[in-house]
Amino acid sequence: MNQKRSIRADGGPVYQTGPQSVASRDGPARARLDQPRVNPISFVLLSPAAVLLCTFFLGPVLYAIYLGFTNLQLIGIHAVNYRFTGVTNIAFLLSDAVFYKSLWLTIVFVVGSGAIATTLLGLILALSLQNCIAPIRWVASAAAILAWTLPPTTIAFLWMATSTQSGLIAILAGNTRLDLLYQNAMLIVSTANAWSLAGLAMTMFSAALRNIPGDLIEAAQLEGSSPLQSLMRITLPLLKPTIVTCALLMMLMTFGNFTLIYLMTGGGPGNDTNILPVYTYQQGFKFHNLGYAALLGNVMVLLSALLGGMFVWATKTRR
Repeated sequence: MNQKRSIRADGGPVYQTGPQSVASRDGPARARLDQPRVNPISFVLLSPAAVLLCTFFLGPVLYAIYLGFTNLQLIGIHAVNYRFTGVTNIAFLLSDAVFYKSLWLTIVFVVGSGAIATTLLGLILALSLQNCIAPIRWVASAAAILAWTLPPTTIAFLWMATSTQSGLIAILAGNTRLDLLYQNAMLIVSTANAWSLAGLAMTMFSAALRNIPGDLIEAAQLEGSSPLQSLMRITLPLLKPTIVTCALLMMLMTFGNFTLIYLMTGGGPGNDTNILPVYTYQQGFKFHNLGYAALLGNVMVLLSALLGGMFVWATKTRR
């Protein structure tokens, strides 16, 4: 904080504190560097990014919103000569039972498999490998990261071969006709999604565990704290920011995981895994209702924006 010195009547110094202009001996006063200021040249430098953002993001989003209020179709007379139909698609959406089921399945898949299962699995792996010997930790970490880096097509075929008839689970259970993918489709695809993303969650928690001071754990042990008490009262509270960030990040990544479910089940059997991305694809490219598919896409944009807002809010307020 700057101080301005003057002389009192009795000869003593007087100091004035507060935001003061910094004056040099050879020139006029200049503004403090810690004061907010706007440089007009900044808008010129940001204009290319603004043009790209409007062209490749805002433009398609606004056009998709408009298409959601039209009768556009993939083939047929309305493929070219489509028109604005008002709230017709919205009325159909509100009366569409498949949409409500798809919305519920999306929430179950995103929250259950992404936020809860993936985060919990990554945390368990990170805690289990924290004090393991180096070779075991290296092998387990490499396997988890390898599962995360596999393409969705590989993951889908791997879990299909594991959970269908004559698959690995059926052979281990002694019943080659056991088809868990058909009997418990949402459970299997949710497990496959959590398995594929657990490596990323484990990496995040492993990095966070290294930042926990070892003195806290040692002090708790000297006080007679059990490993469970140290975990519940020291480790997990310090990991809370990472847990929140990881859970929201896994939700966003799971929300866009269209390929895994489409290749494994195609939304079936009987719409049991027909989440919103799959249902949107079916309406647009199977039933040729591009206008209604655009409206479903708008719903997905709103959901993803909500999740993204939660992510930004959590990262700003976690401290």
